[in-house]
Amino acid sequence: MLSQSTFSHLCNERGKTVRKMISDFEYKEGQRLPFQVVNKVVMPGTDEEHFVLVGPDERKHLLPEKDYALYNITVGQTITCTVDKINCSGKIFLEPDHPYYKPGERYDFLVLRLSYQQTFMGGVQPIAWVRDLHGLEWPCPIDQSEGIEPGYSYLACRVERIRKAELQLSLPALNSRLSFLKKGRTYPFKLTDIKTFEGQEFFILKDIIGNFHRLPVDNYPNHGFKINQEIQATIIHFDLAGESMIEPLHPVYVPGKNYSFRFVQLEKKIDLFGKVEAAILVEDVFGNIIKVKPDLWQIEEPNYQPDQILCKVYKIKKGRPVLISMEPKNDESNLEKSKK
Repeated sequence: MLSQSTFSHLCNERGKTVRKMISDFEYKEGQRLPFQVVNKVVMPGTDEEHFVLVGPDERKHLLPEKDYALYNITVGQTITCTVDKINCSGKIFLEPDHPYYKPGERYDFLVLRLSYQQTFMGGVQPIAWVRDLHGLEWPCPIDQSEGIEPGYSYLACRVERIRKAELQLSLPALNSRLSFLKKGRTYPFKLTDIKTFEGQEFFILKDIIGNFHRLPVDNYPNHGFKINQEIQATIIHFDLAGESMIEPLHPVYVPGKNYSFRFVQLEKKIDLFGKVEAAILVEDVFGNIIKVKPDLWQIEEPNYQPDQILCKVYKIKKGRPVLISMEPKNDESNLEKSKK
């Protein structure tokens, strides 16, 4: 039989283990996790109510009630959410499971009406507006409108994504013309023109079989792009209308490699629940300010102000590097720099 002191010791050790598991928990985009709905609060300075959710790490998160009025979420309920996004300050954005629709699945939707919008190359993109089971209307790009009778026709649309309870729908057939392009692969493109579309300038790129793609000019001031130049770009994804989102190779930074960046400052703020949200600001070789999520020791280190910090380039997004801090915690020289 265990003595009281032995029992207390085992309980303390178990408690330490559980607390360490909780503190070590790391959220990742795309994870589906259970969250407990523990309360409902009104944001200061507004009349907007938010649900308070508690996750596996016992951290609290806010979910706007108005976005999910049709989900019938109640305090005391456990709901499953997808980690939709984690920003550079570590803030986590959650998307609860829809009561009916699931991303990646196809469903029949009644077509209510048709509309048309101009494409960046001067063509016309037909849009079918369809109705879901809640009576809400959503757009779905289609390849042609012939044979579709609003009020009678149904479309088998795929739910590509659900964000803030909004359905993002597509017809998979629209991607067929670009089926030779694979996400994550890099291809050559020829820069053929610069066009203005909806008040914004775009580089026009042509792929090896003659399809056209676009890049916002404002995102690439340091790439030195010129008409008739051949550039290498990676396929990131395809939008709902089948248009490709591409990212040119960066002139300096390569994803997966480490580089030193000039430290600018450490930003800190306290959220509604008293938790610290922080971001390190660094400067790249072109003078762009980039936000980096700091490690806990960097937030807690008094007077943290090194000359430079080591970061890994996770990816390139809109012409700029997305960075991960790689500063080693026990690097004495780094700590000395922080104390200066």
